[in-house]
Amino acid sequence: MKTLIAATLAVGLLSAPQIALAAPAPQTVNIAISADGLDLSRASDMRRLRNRIADAAAEACDPADRMIVTPMPDYQCRRAAIASVEPMVQELALAARSGKMARR
Repeated sequence: MKTLIAATLAVGLLSAPQIALAAPAPQTVNIAISADGLDLSRASDMRRLRNRIADAAAEACDPADRMIVTPMPDYQCRRAAIASVEPMVQELALAARSGKMARR
């Protein structure tokens, strides 16, 4: 009987991490972020663009209509969202510095 209980407990312990990690697949959300009025060759305007990106990431990762299980914002989602657009931000900045981008 002790062997059966130990084997059942071991199977239960091996299954627990898989159940805990069985989170739903991440969703893809597209949000347009405007760079209107910004000169991306200037550091101050790049900061403003990055602030707009951070605000959009917060909105996408922590929507107001979501049933909140925990009161903490989803910082991991925000970091991933911001990191996913960073290559595009770098390209825009490079194009602006080299004069290949129209300025308004």
